[in-house]
Amino acid sequence: MSEVFRSWISTILGIGIIFTIIRIITPNTKLKSYIYSLMGIVTIIVILNPLVIIFRSDNIESNVKDIMVNMNADETFNFDYLNLSGYELASQNNLKEAFRNNIANDIKNKLGKNIDNEVEVSIDITQEYEIDNITINLKGDTSFDVTSFISIEYDVEKEKIQVIKGG
Repeated sequence: MSEVFRSWISTILGIGIIFTIIRIITPNTKLKSYIYSLMGIVTIIVILNPLVIIFRSDNIESNVKDIMVNMNADETFNFDYLNLSGYELASQNNLKEAFRNNIANDIKNKLGKNIDNEVEVSIDITQEYEIDNITINLKGDTSFDVTSFISIEYDVEKEKIQVIKGG
């Protein structure tokens, strides 16, 4: 049955090449539309030919099963492509780490505009990329209310923000 489909595909390719040549050679006359119509009818016949062969045979069910078995046997799977769970997990972890680093750098930059101290930021995020906990370590002492600033700036509850001064 797979030989039928191979010959069918080669027939379609052959017809396509012949029809391309006919389109190039055909002069621009009224005859051209009739030729194109005939080519369309031939194309439909060629495309439907395997179905006619299947339905002409005595045992349609076994032919359909053979086609399905051959289709499954001919398919080759790249198991590395199908097994993306490891790549997805690594990608998600990389994305989380980039998100965490971007937020930490943004906090450092915004705090750097308001205070002169050295700042270290540690952030924990949830699976949904929400800020779970922020730990800010300030070198030296400052009177600036870092907790309120971060809470307002990033819409994080004050309970999730821990500021360590003088560390």
